[in-house]
Amino acid sequence: MNNQSETIKRLTFENYIWIIYIVIAIGNIFGDELIKKSITNHDEKSNNLANHIFTISLIITILIYFYFLERNIYDYKKHKNSKAYQIRLFGSILTFVGIICFLYFQLNVSKENDTVSSI
Repeated sequence: MNNQSETIKRLTFENYIWIIYIVIAIGNIFGDELIKKSITNHDEKSNNLANHIFTISLIITILIYFYFLERNIYDYKKHKNSKAYQIRLFGSILTFVGIICFLYFQLNVSKENDTVSSI
């Protein structure tokens, strides 16, 4: 019974994560609109705000995928000989590293070259 309770708590928490994803998606749509505005109106403030939105989105995404990475490490340890859990863990590692690369791009490359950044 305790295992069922833990699973329900975990799934409820993950539902909140999906709500956060929806908010992030809406924020990124707004950021894209700000970039369009910065292109058409040559508005540097809009471009800077869009870059801040994208940076915050990526930081939150890193925290979310760190949670999933930890969960998948735990699941892999629990199912030691399972290739499926090994692949799931490997995918989580790749996703986590990929998001860190996106954040590096957002913080460095897009500002160095003064280019529009839309992730």
